[in-house]
Amino acid sequence: MHSEAEYFIGIIRTIREGEDKMIRRIGILTLLFTLLIPAFLLAQEGQATTSADTNKADMEPALEPVSDITVETAVCTSVVDRDPVGTADVFPAEVGQVYFWNKIEGVRDTTMIKHVWYFKGDEIATVQLPVRSSMWRTYSYKTIPPEWSGDWVVKVVDASGNVLKAVPFKVGEEKATGTE
Repeated sequence: MHSEAEYFIGIIRTIREGEDKMIRRIGILTLLFTLLIPAFLLAQEGQATTSADTNKADMEPALEPVSDITVETAVCTSVVDRDPVGTADVFPAEVGQVYFWNKIEGVRDTTMIKHVWYFKGDEIATVQLPVRSSMWRTYSYKTIPPEWSGDWVVKVVDASGNVLKAVPFKVGEEKATGTE
């Protein structure tokens, strides 16, 4: 009988050790999720990248078309039914989110484009977007806190790395100027 009690005490100790290990694992997972959630939210806007090699010449629009692809663009506050809403080139500091909308024509095969977002000349984010037909509309957006007021540029880059279009806009003016 004494050995049965020792047997059960051994089982209880094993269970407690397992519980301690489980609690440690839960703590590690909680820490990992705490670190990964901000990265996931950032990925919704694009994969954050930085570049020390960006210069002002890279921000200039291409003067001649580099392909048969044509790109219509709009910087706006929303996209509804695949069309831009609240287009402007100057937005208030409290704008919250700015969208970069494109209508792409002339693509022969399914391909990818990138929206490369620059703030004051520094690359902030790159968003890869599929283009699946000869006429395709797509967009990306960036959440812009008020302290990120200043000059912005978004470039449309094709799969070969050619800049198809570069569109400047400004955040932080008292009154937005736009067409809608």
